[in-house]
Amino acid sequence: MIINTEQEVFPNYNSIKIAIWLYFFLWIFEGALRKWILPSLATPLLVVRDPIAIYIILRVFYLNIKFINPYVVISLIFTLLSLAITLTFGHGNLFVGLYGARIMLIHFPLIFIIGAVFTKDDILKMGRAFLGINILVTLIVYFQYISPQSAFVNIGIGGEGSAGFAGSMGYFRPSGTFSFISGLANFYTGVSVFVFYFWLSKDSCSKILLYISTIALVVGLPLTISRGAVAAVIIVGLFAIIASVTTGKQVFRLIFISVVFCFVIFILQKYLTIFNVGTEVFLDRVESANLQAGSGGLKDSILLRALNETFGPIGDLLSQPLFSGNLGMGTNAGAQMLTGKTNFMISEMESGRLIGEQGVIFGGGLIFLRMLFAIRLAIKSFKLPQEAKLLPFIICGAACITLFLGQWAQPSILGYAIIISGLVIASFKKDVSPLKSI
Repeated sequence: MIINTEQEVFPNYNSIKIAIWLYFFLWIFEGALRKWILPSLATPLLVVRDPIAIYIILRVFYLNIKFINPYVVISLIFTLLSLAITLTFGHGNLFVGLYGARIMLIHFPLIFIIGAVFTKDDILKMGRAFLGINILVTLIVYFQYISPQSAFVNIGIGGEGSAGFAGSMGYFRPSGTFSFISGLANFYTGVSVFVFYFWLSKDSCSKILLYISTIALVVGLPLTISRGAVAAVIIVGLFAIIASVTTGKQVFRLIFISVVFCFVIFILQKYLTIFNVGTEVFLDRVESANLQAGSGGLKDSILLRALNETFGPIGDLLSQPLFSGNLGMGTNAGAQMLTGKTNFMISEMESGRLIGEQGVIFGGGLIFLRMLFAIRLAIKSFKLPQEAKLLPFIICGAACITLFLGQWAQPSILGYAIIISGLVIASFKKDVSPLKSI
């Protein structure tokens, strides 16, 4: 009798994989639904992925798939205790509390579920989907960039106002198919993972798709007028270089690809007006931001901003209460439910939001949990044998950024963080559970 060992190692989880793909597409097109297709349902569509997440978790329990680990257990305990404190001694609004709790209760576990059910083939399929959708998204970004803010393509959430954010030289930061520019920045970071990977690996991908999507990424990045997006793609590129440079042959291949990229950028700069304008506007945005911050360049500006966002609130721990009953208040939706206004009632920075919502013990504990998780992923990826390192380490470059700095109170950033972190774990998979050593 012939035994299908691959089927035994990687069982058929089609129902869960379909749900994960639905989660993926809703992450990318949730903003399009809220702006253009179903603007009257903009508010309920804010949580459009939540039922999918709940279904996935219930289905996983039904199929007895192992995904529970210390990260899930600790986050569950901290969040439930924070919810109890919020309803008992805090703001007392059940809906606001649940909205804040859902981040760690029903979305965070999906990271480990994706890691448990996805295979390398699934990752590469999603990577090719990233490349294909990138072409569509960049076309939309182009029309948003050249159109006035009153145009339909730039309409805001709920079909009102504008989705664009102030940029530079009279141009606005576009949002693509997302609700805000932050989602688009994350999307391009995810696209860069697979652009770098398919250029450096031998895994199959349509060359035409790869070439067009690479050009779309190079053109689209300056049009975002987002320093964070460019910095994140650079970080992913550095991870790709570290993962690939070990032999003379790979060094030669990397040099060749770098020369091709420089040549493409030169041609685009010389002959494509929109790329030329986009680059000029982006550099003006960087210069203006540096003058305001008093820093000396893109590197200094982004680095100082990242350090401030990550460690600034942590430095104020001694002045914060041990426990705080503000769960959900740090999200824009929570603020809307409590005050009728969309604003940052606690902090725009993620670490400040967590500490302000849940206090030093639980909020600080979740910050430490996410940092530890990111560090463990990076170490495990780096220690892999060279032939298995490229995919996990490149994805890890994107995942670590959002685990450290990602503003998970924003739904599109949360969706990206869950998907990209789950893909890292799935990429570890060989013939044993990828969760055992995380």
